Amino acid sequence: MDWFTHILAAVGLGIALRARRPVILAAAFGAMAPDLDALFAPLTIWFPNLWFVDHRTFSHSLILGLPWAYAVTWVIQRPAVLAVWRRLFRVDIALPMGRAVLAPMFAGVVLHIAMDAMTLQGPALLSPLSAERLQLNWFYYIDLVPLAVSTPAIALALWRLGTPRQRRAIVAALVVAVLATGAWRGVELASVRAAAPGSEAVPTWNPRDWWTWRIVGNGTVEVSFEVAGRGAVFRSYIPLLSVHGAGSPDPAAARARAEGTMDYTAFAMNAYAIALNATLEPSGAWQLGYFDPVRRAQAMYTGSENVFSPEDVVLTVAPDGSVTAAWP
Repeated sequence: MDWFTHILAAVGLGIALRARRPVILAAAFGAMAPDLDALFAPLTIWFPNLWFVDHRTFSHSLILGLPWAYAVTWVIQRPAVLAVWRRLFRVDIALPMGRAVLAPMFAGVVLHIAMDAMTLQGPALLSPLSAERLQLNWFYYIDLVPLAVSTPAIALALWRLGTPRQRRAIVAALVVAVLATGAWRGVELASVRAAAPGSEAVPTWNPRDWWTWRIVGNGTVEVSFEVAGRGAVFRSYIPLLSVHGAGSPDPAAARARAEGTMDYTAFAMNAYAIALNATLEPSGAWQLGYFDPVRRAQAMYTGSENVFSPEDVVLTVAPDGSVTAAWP
């Protein structure tokens, strides 16, 4: 879900419940703050193993979401920040900070989390204790119809354009746009699942186009690009495990070492499925190249495979059990 839709959904819910202005504002801050984890994006580029500061982790957590939202709001409420805000926008966001804001702010955080859970790569609800994401794969990251409504709606709100009734009407239109998009995607998803029973479905920006994947015989992943009403227009088969080295070695012990690292966790939490190219080097070290077969198939279909490394992360397990990581 886009940032504006998160904020306006909290505002719309508050209006529908006839909540007081401070309550609505606190909920809006709660719904706004989680996506400011984007501030840490440069850190995850330089240190990709720091999975707990990845997008939709700590700030989208039931454990840390509220403290993060409160801290962000506290910073925004500093007089210097509010002074800059008032120079730029007409809407007043001043909010008395105290215990009274905690409950509506947490409600805003939970609303944000619930909406993101319906998309790809949903929130890690128990971060930093767990990297497991809750993802229903119903919506794409950002859907165009809600974004087309939320963008002018946020502009009207920030500069207080139009009448209060008109601003409420466009918020209501946004709710309708989200529900209509969800219903459309639901119909198309049912069609795709009927055409590919037993497969996991991955949405795209177009509600009619879906990627599906399933594990078939002989340890192979079948990845298909399905168009509702037309069936599969592309299909690829990728082995889950390829082992190379003299004597048909078993990489189980090396995998156990590698898959207990933060690097593996950071890779796995963002993968649809996991495949492995394992090579036993003459030195006795295992080179374990993990990749997502679904993303590999997507790259093959779009013709962009040449810009992707064959592996997403390579973990080398030395004979003494030490593990080093390389992110190609």
